[in-house]
Amino acid sequence: MVGEGALLGGLLGSLVGDCVGAPFEGAPTIDRSAAPRRVAHALARPPLRYTDDTELTLALAEHLVDDARLERPDDFVARILARYDGRRGYGGGMRRLVRLWRAGHDHRQAATAIFADGSLGNGAAMRVAPVGLLWAHDTVEMARVARRQAEVTHVHPIGVDAAVIQAAAVAVAARDGAFGAAQLAGLEAATDEVRAGLAAAVRLAPEAPAPEVVRTLGAHVTAHRSVPAALWCAATSPDVEAAVTTALSLGGDADTIAAMAGAVRGAADGPSSVPAAWLEAVEGRDEVRDVAAALRGARHGGQQGAT
Repeated sequence: MVGEGALLGGLLGSLVGDCVGAPFEGAPTIDRSAAPRRVAHALARPPLRYTDDTELTLALAEHLVDDARLERPDDFVARILARYDGRRGYGGGMRRLVRLWRAGHDHRQAATAIFADGSLGNGAAMRVAPVGLLWAHDTVEMARVARRQAEVTHVHPIGVDAAVIQAAAVAVAARDGAFGAAQLAGLEAATDEVRAGLAAAVRLAPEAPAPEVVRTLGAHVTAHRSVPAALWCAATSPDVEAAVTTALSLGGDADTIAAMAGAVRGAADGPSSVPAAWLEAVEGRDEVRDVAAALRGARHGGQQGAT
């Protein structure tokens, strides 16, 4: 387990990225210099509701308190169903999964009932930050748990691999207290598509204009066209505010990209890097603090001590 600051910072960074980015999901790409106006527009209308990104992150974090290795995936499904609020902006695939689960279908069958090869979307990556934070000092177990939580909903290799990479990025950010070019370059993907996206992110200049970022890395719901973009935003930004603001300039799946970037940056820099005005404007901050405390207080066999 990482220190308290990294744990809370990662979860709060994800929350504010989701909430501030939510009004701009599906929005067009804009010049990066105009992105602060998007932030101001969002903050002018509090409280900012969180989306499925945060709802699923909370469900996963709560489950990990009792099942750190995710050995009971059926219980994780039950936790998702208990929290599920269809007004939170869930995609069509997830809504169909929920209907299948409620009808009694096993999650292993349901995961391929909608997409024959499984989903390669970013849904498993957007919620995985608690895994990276909980297992930051055990990279083998971190990857195993990240895969297990992904496969409850996403069995396509790209969707699973992107979730593992996002968890690894959060973990290394928390361990190092930093996430920059070196940390980004050190991530090792298993699939060609995610590997290519990470390599492109390493090559892309920090000052690249938003349209170039989108052309090169994407801003799409597919995992390999959003996770590298989020990690580039985190690696080229000094703090949560800058990472989220940059993500908003990309448009597209802005809330999820911002949430993933915010999780990495928050894990690196701690909760003090999350703007206080943003926290005041968003819902869910107390829920996040409570689940962070629960994770912090849990004692799981086989984990290394806090640092």
